[in-house]
Amino acid sequence: MSRPPKVRPLARPRPAEVRTDDDGELLFVRLPGRPARQVKAVRERWRIDDEWWRVPIARDYRAVVLDDGRAVTLYHDLREDRWYVQRGA
Repeated sequence: MSRPPKVRPLARPRPAEVRTDDDGELLFVRLPGRPARQVKAVRERWRIDDEWWRVPIARDYRAVVLDDGRAVTLYHDLREDRWYVQRGA
């Protein structure tokens, strides 16, 4: 009998420092414990607005490539006005 695959929880988001241009486009990102890196490309951008019946969530996500080639997923918590790294740090 085969076992079901193990469920792995998502990594908890961690705060990130972000610098944007006047239009809100990402320029630089400083991930926890790392030096600031230039954002070379934004691969994808999406927004989530959810859970209006409990604790509302309003997030602007961006999957980006940094100048060292690393791919990371960041989000801007629009309710808190804070940036977080979700994956790839």
